[in-house]
Amino acid sequence: MNEAAASENCGDGVRLSQVLPEPLVARPGFIGADDIVVTRVCDDPDECRRGDLFVARATAQGDGHDDVHRAVARGAAGVIAERIVPTGGVPLCLVRSSDQAFAHVAHALAGHPARQMQVIAVAGTSGKTTTAWLTAAVLAEAGLAVGVLSDIGCLGPAGDLAEPCDLTRADVLASRLARLAAEGSSHVVVEVSSRMLAAHVLAGIACDTVVVTGMAAAHLDLHGTPAAYRRIMTRILESLAPEGCLVADGSGRLDGLFARAAATAPGATVVTAGVGPECAVRARLVERSLHGQTFLLSAGGDVLPVSVDTPVTSFARNATAAAAVGLRYGLGSDMIARGLESAGSVPQRVERLDRGQDMAVFIDTATNGHALSSTLASLRRLTPGRLAVVVDDEALATLAADDAAERLGQWCDQWIAVPAGMLAADAGPADLAAYARVDRLLSTLGSGDCLLVLGRVPAAPDGPAPATALPLVPTPLVEAIDGWLQLAHPPRKFPRRRAA
Repeated sequence: MNEAAASENCGDGVRLSQVLPEPLVARPGFIGADDIVVTRVCDDPDECRRGDLFVARATAQGDGHDDVHRAVARGAAGVIAERIVPTGGVPLCLVRSSDQAFAHVAHALAGHPARQMQVIAVAGTSGKTTTAWLTAAVLAEAGLAVGVLSDIGCLGPAGDLAEPCDLTRADVLASRLARLAAEGSSHVVVEVSSRMLAAHVLAGIACDTVVVTGMAAAHLDLHGTPAAYRRIMTRILESLAPEGCLVADGSGRLDGLFARAAATAPGATVVTAGVGPECAVRARLVERSLHGQTFLLSAGGDVLPVSVDTPVTSFARNATAAAAVGLRYGLGSDMIARGLESAGSVPQRVERLDRGQDMAVFIDTATNGHALSSTLASLRRLTPGRLAVVVDDEALATLAADDAAERLGQWCDQWIAVPAGMLAADAGPADLAAYARVDRLLSTLGSGDCLLVLGRVPAAPDGPAPATALPLVPTPLVEAIDGWLQLAHPPRKFPRRRAA
């Protein structure tokens, strides 16, 4: 345990006076005690145990300030809140942000695991997952012990299983970081969503490197307005270490972000990465088709060709960000190129599905309308024939606020939505009719055509989650498409010949 963590600990717990930064504590500060010693933190009154610290947070389930009495009745030994609430004599600490306080306490109770590793945070409207996994591949190519926390799941440096988890909770993030530190990770790549930033889950963490893949309007159903979304996204800079490194698109769209970084972290290094000629780390297209792409990677004064399976433009842009992180940690250009090629693609991020069929088939995961438009636009340019999309209705529902139907109609020759449980054992007439539509569509596609299968981001489970194999367990829709392709294109069998 380092000195800072040791000063916060008191026996088996931590002192709030040492854990919470002074600007976060509101007047009059502590009420009913000079300090509060914490051994366990909780924000759900029904999960509170005797001796816990209850943090009153506003969540989708309601305002925790209205539930303080329930937490106290279950034995809470202390309360954190943003306003004075009745506690029945239980010590109260007033703060300006309960979300930030919750994160600070959670990371302190976990032993500040982020301080034991180099943390690379990847944020942005789209491309976060791809950039995170490409970054991990590049660093792993150099023999570094790399952990990953992303939408795909939690993966340790020696593991081949990704375990889903809810990273929008600071206590879950802290526990996952602690596990990766215990497993010997020297570097950890964390995919940071706008939900995570809205909940301040990174409060108390100093990220050695911050990557911003781009910033366009998205998730307005959650954040209200484009301006509010951008304000939340720029919170990622609050986690940038004073001598850290910011990697972002250098095309000019993020000039405001660079200016803010210079003001908040004047000692930080800024590296631009992308496909534009003005970027310090750049990808220049050599060849691109539905079968993949080759680009020239300009990094560290060298220019090397990189060939990958994923054909969309955004993949090359994300690869430059991963390359910039590699340079940050002293990797050579040849090693970076090998790391990118070894990854080739990212599970269910425009991932190729090849069963010997004539048409190109890709699997993608629905995240937001901006990412969807980027993928469709790239595939449209590369498809000489028809571009078709099959999407499950749950994925379509997640994109409803981003005008998914309009975007699909703009770029596709044909698209159909099908029930998520199309192949369920209790499938009804509507499910069978949906499969018939898929069957007719696939039967009409041939050479020069392209099919994009859109799934949904799997919901993080409540409580402990079983490990699932990487890549992700296919959704029912992906299983249906894959099964159809295997039946329509069985492996060729060659006759055996007797040896002479």
